[in-house]
Amino acid sequence: MKLHEAKLLLNDPTFSIDSITYQELEMDSDYVDVHEDISYSKDNVDLHSHTFFEILFCQSGSLQYMVGNTRYHLVKNSIVCIPPGVSHCPLYLEQLSEPYRRTVMWISNKIYHQYMNLLNNDPIEKSPCLLPQNVFLLSGNILYQVEELYEKMLNIPPDFSGAELYKIGLSAQIVTLFHQFLNSHEINPLKPEKTILLDEIIHFIENHLSEELSAKRIAAHFLVSESSINQLFSKQISLSLYRYITQRRLIEAKNLISSQTPLKKLPELCGFSDYSVFYKAFTKQYGISPKEYKNRIFKMQQ
Repeated sequence: MKLHEAKLLLNDPTFSIDSITYQELEMDSDYVDVHEDISYSKDNVDLHSHTFFEILFCQSGSLQYMVGNTRYHLVKNSIVCIPPGVSHCPLYLEQLSEPYRRTVMWISNKIYHQYMNLLNNDPIEKSPCLLPQNVFLLSGNILYQVEELYEKMLNIPPDFSGAELYKIGLSAQIVTLFHQFLNSHEINPLKPEKTILLDEIIHFIENHLSEELSAKRIAAHFLVSESSINQLFSKQISLSLYRYITQRRLIEAKNLISSQTPLKKLPELCGFSDYSVFYKAFTKQYGISPKEYKNRIFKMQQ
């Protein structure tokens, strides 16, 4: 589903945000998209990943955010950089004291790899991320410049001649600013949240995705009850343990498909008992079959 199609649905009073999963969303542009989002209360946003690069600029609010298997505490003026294929989601551990407002920029793989090359980084052999830090806080002059650039991107008239090229230029300026100032006092990397049981369980899941992962096994490993683990995930991530594991396995399957792994190998590599179980889970989550997703990725990579 394209981003503009989702926005049309959201304007329908009979429509619920639960009907859209973020991983179904595709870019409207072949190059750069930018949009604003605002949440006044807890949203049901599943753990998800994208086939493109995402830069999230938090402009108000205070909440935790998971990138990969690491939690961060976002505040106003935080930046979150999420490479393609990396799982992420907001964690609403308590009611929002103020609206969570953010501007989100999506950069296609085509442009992403060009930026990487221009910045003298090899996207395969050196770093999987466009920027050296995933999450950091802006201040001072760079904050002013970034806000100004985002404002320009958001206010490009729909009939503006050369709009795509203009957006690419503005996004390049933003990424360049981050690189130039990353070691200055105006950009401060945010440290991960202090490790708790949830993080230890998530790391355990990451290291054993291809294996049998039941609540019983995890509970025995961490010497806690199965009900305690399920309650922990429901409270902290708003997902059951089973659903979290399934979503992580499906995200891993998408990444393997993108790397041209044969479909028949995916169940074993991602921890599904057989292809039928994997197929049903994939189709239910994404609305398309693994083969259809593979064909879509192939077209994008051409």
